[in-house]
Amino acid sequence: MTSKRGTYRTGRDRIESILDAAHMLFVRNGYRATSLRDIAAEAGISHPAVLRYFATRGEILTALITRLDAQSERIWGQGEWSDRVVPSAAAVARGSEAVPGWIELFTALLGEATSPGHPGHPMMLERRQEAQRRGRAFFEAHGLSAVEAALAMTEVVAGWEGLQILALYFPGRIDIPAQLEAFERRVPHLVAASSRPRTAAAQSEPVLPPSLAGDDARARIVAAAAQLYAAHGYYETSMQAVADEAGMTRAAVIHVAPTKQALLELVVAALYSRVVDDPWVLRLDRLPRWVTAAEIVLLCEATVPAHPLHDRSAEQLESTRRELAALLESQGVTGADAAAGADWQVAVGLGCMIAWLYEPDRIDPDAVLDAVKARILGEAASSDRVVTSTRNLPT
Repeated sequence: MTSKRGTYRTGRDRIESILDAAHMLFVRNGYRATSLRDIAAEAGISHPAVLRYFATRGEILTALITRLDAQSERIWGQGEWSDRVVPSAAAVARGSEAVPGWIELFTALLGEATSPGHPGHPMMLERRQEAQRRGRAFFEAHGLSAVEAALAMTEVVAGWEGLQILALYFPGRIDIPAQLEAFERRVPHLVAASSRPRTAAAQSEPVLPPSLAGDDARARIVAAAAQLYAAHGYYETSMQAVADEAGMTRAAVIHVAPTKQALLELVVAALYSRVVDDPWVLRLDRLPRWVTAAEIVLLCEATVPAHPLHDRSAEQLESTRRELAALLESQGVTGADAAAGADWQVAVGLGCMIAWLYEPDRIDPDAVLDAVKARILGEAASSDRVVTSTRNLPT
């Protein structure tokens, strides 16, 4: 007769085996491209055996994140922290980077769980609130007021999440801890930049951009697909589901987009064709929520090189990085600082989009980006004044 302890140990071993298999497959192929049957095969067990422990793939992903969080906290040594000893974002980022697959899996869940109906949504909300509490405590410990600390915390969390996305698209080119350290060193200068007055944009009802509007078959199909991607991602959205959402036949969808990948390309072209008159602003409140959600879900999903959108997304991000770096240089920011500033600006923009999807009432993305721009340009101006002053000194 098997002892209770033996049964428990067997169960724990089986769970760890399932998580190990899922971890490898999620990193290699992507979360949405991996099925429970794939995980069972990789773990060397049956599909029903997996279902004894995990009812859904989402449960496996959240369990993996919890396990990786524990490993990360052991590495950076602050599993038990208090308001008197608060780890810096850079220290936590180093711990996370030391855990293989942590960034890949966290980023998958980050985009995935923006949908309120996703099983991981409550967990991610809780994680965000805990990160906000830690961030506020860190900045308050360094002399910022509660309001100033909240502003700094909003920016550093957004920048951190965006940098993780960039790091997956540009391996070896994004130094997350260094960027976070640079931000935290600016604490004495955060107040002035974050407190700049900003003229609020007139509020209006969200409207679809022209690329997604219209009542013709193509526009209806593209809009329907984008809405489904926002909720379920690319892999779990079938051509039939798009047809049903658009109120059309599957044959009509295939006439517009012969393949699933062709439909994805139409949606992405529509999303990327959104143009604003100022590249520093997002104006998310002008769009239906699902437009931003589709962009973020697809972007996070496509961090895996095997995803059909990976190369296109990398090209778009690279173009944005170059454009912002050129703008910064044209306004007096020098080469290396312009590149680093552009990466931070892109990262904060992505992070603000994510934060807005989770808690739209707690963040004004354009106010955050305005503060970032003001600080980067202000630092460049200060540096230039110092150089000019030094050159004028008698030798």
